[in-house]
Amino acid sequence: MRVLVTGANGFVGSHIVETLLEVKHSVMCAVRKASNLRWLENLSVEYKYGDLDDRKFSETIVKDVDGVIHCAGIVRAMSMDEYFKANAENTKNLCEAVLKVSPGLKKFIFISSQAAMGPSVAGGVKKVTDKNNPVSDYGLSKLVAESEVKKNLCGKVPYTILRPAVIYGPRDKDIFIFFNLVHKHLRLTTMTKRFLQLIYVKDVANAVTSCLENKKTDNNTYYLANSTVYTWSEIGKIISSSADVKTIPLPVADFVFKFAAIAAGSLSYITKKPTVLNRQKIVEMLQQYWTADTEPAENDLNIEFTSLEVASEITYNWYLSNKFF
Repeated sequence: MRVLVTGANGFVGSHIVETLLEVKHSVMCAVRKASNLRWLENLSVEYKYGDLDDRKFSETIVKDVDGVIHCAGIVRAMSMDEYFKANAENTKNLCEAVLKVSPGLKKFIFISSQAAMGPSVAGGVKKVTDKNNPVSDYGLSKLVAESEVKKNLCGKVPYTILRPAVIYGPRDKDIFIFFNLVHKHLRLTTMTKRFLQLIYVKDVANAVTSCLENKKTDNNTYYLANSTVYTWSEIGKIISSSADVKTIPLPVADFVFKFAAIAAGSLSYITKKPTVLNRQKIVEMLQQYWTADTEPAENDLNIEFTSLEVASEITYNWYLSNKFF
């Protein structure tokens, strides 16, 4: 298939592009002119330069393709409006462009986020049929983007919505902080137990390629994650063991996270740039349960999710060999 990938130069997008090429699809990458193409520069792909808020550009890139993988978006911003513009409005524009110039599209895949569902209840896993309750502007913007996909494409173009849990793997700069602590012989542990799922970035990419020609996934939404539920303390221990690095626990109380968010907010105000940590991100982190039902994905997508033990060793060694530490 000839496949368009938006956000192709990013952490997740670049892994999706690689996997598409491995299974012999032809890939067109939609990127901004100022984008860093570091992870794509040695790949045999076609580039289209522009912004998704430009309707004509959106119409140009969706023409004459068989599939669209919409991975572009932002995970941090200075305001709610920025989130909604980048995540919801641009998704709407892209869907409208598909209907206008490529109504015969075989599949539209939207990379959403577990943040769109909101936290789960104690001891349970959230199903896609359960009520969504996002606790951040980011999560809400992704939920609205999902609704745009459904509203515009349902009954016209087959779509699949994927909601990955916390994504980690080579090239990531956010979860890297936990690997960096392990490298310094420390492992983060929260004073209050919190439970979450993770997903290795290559598993996200494999899920995407599975959905492209898999009619079981048409017009469905899936949570993507390894079904194992961890605490932050357990994650630190597994990374330490996989990296073969001896570590000591670094207990962090909730107020430390909240103070860090305030400090980051002040820095963001001064620099006029969004930071990795902010108050809303901390609100997400301090929820006790982020657990979702992964069984439908396991049944329909024909992929096996990589264990944290295996994937964290690969990831740590990649950071080491690429001099991230």
